[in-house]
Amino acid sequence: MALLRLAQAWAAHNNPSLTLSVLTVDHRLRAASTAEAGQVGPWAAALGLSHHILEWAGEPKPKTGIQAAARAARYGLMAGWCRANGAELLLTGHTLDDQAETVAMRMARTASPDSLAGIRPLGDWQGLPLVRPLLGVRRQALRAYLEGLGQAWIDDPSNDDNRFERVRVRRALADAERAGTAPDRLAGLAAANAAVARDLATAADAWLAQALDEHEAGYCVVPAAAFRNLPEPLQQRVLARIIAHYGGEASQPEAGELRRFARWAAAESGPPRRTLGGAVAGRRRRDFWVAREPGRIPAAPVIVPETGKVLWDKRFVIAAAPGSRVSAAGARRPELGAGVPVFAREAHPWVEQPPGTQDAARISFQPLVAG
Repeated sequence: MALLRLAQAWAAHNNPSLTLSVLTVDHRLRAASTAEAGQVGPWAAALGLSHHILEWAGEPKPKTGIQAAARAARYGLMAGWCRANGAELLLTGHTLDDQAETVAMRMARTASPDSLAGIRPLGDWQGLPLVRPLLGVRRQALRAYLEGLGQAWIDDPSNDDNRFERVRVRRALADAERAGTAPDRLAGLAAANAAVARDLATAADAWLAQALDEHEAGYCVVPAAAFRNLPEPLQQRVLARIIAHYGGEASQPEAGELRRFARWAAAESGPPRRTLGGAVAGRRRRDFWVAREPGRIPAAPVIVPETGKVLWDKRFVIAAAPGSRVSAAGARRPELGAGVPVFAREAHPWVEQPPGTQDAARISFQPLVAG
């Protein structure tokens, strides 16, 4: 509600022509959730804002990991609404307290700067820009703001449910604050780690631009000696970028898996191949290559739309006759030149065009490093 009121006031003062819409997700996890979601409508209407309730329905709710599943569903619903209605960005009301809780939870699991950077002020979900303008503001300050306006709000009872880790951490942080440890310190730790993560990203981009050898057949080659000389955090960042691109998976590997993969890549001996995140890597004398793991590519063919162009497996742009079927080559293993790993051959696109098509299909690999 604080975000709603602040956004409306900002738009009215700075950009009256800006269209704001209010989205409430009804997760259908509690009996009272539908009535609570409906209450937001009159509050929004009083400010001249349209309100839309998005329901998490049509699928069974998981027995475990409910908060993570609800978060994914919530953002998916909101991002889908924004795309369908031409909304250019999504604002969310995360606070400094949310940031402190997130960092405290992650500290128990990892020392990765990317993870300890916590919630980013700017992000995206499925390509939709996310903005979190209240990330530096305490929760209590927002409550005081609403009280000053005479604006009511609804407290979610789930925030008091001790089954959830975030609730337990929130209570522990409240105790710590009373003892003199303010959440601002954890938020400061997030900011410091975000700066480290940005520096690592910049260094990784520079190293990849100089050292990575990418091939149109859909694989890359990494010089082993140069990779071995990188600091471990930078090794892991470089591999994370490569795996994200060549593996084509939606989720990132766990930090522990990435560390083990980096140690394999930096070693001078060991197993000849390794897989992670939809990618497969192979060791050679002076380098190692990374390609898509063929068995992780969905078997169902992708149909080329009427535009005559489609991005296949996030790695290749296919220009072919509408109705063409694109799938992994598999055992057909196209001839792509000497030295191409068999895995890259099997993971290469295979295009079947409709009978009578005159022009050959064009296949363009999308490299990790532009230019």
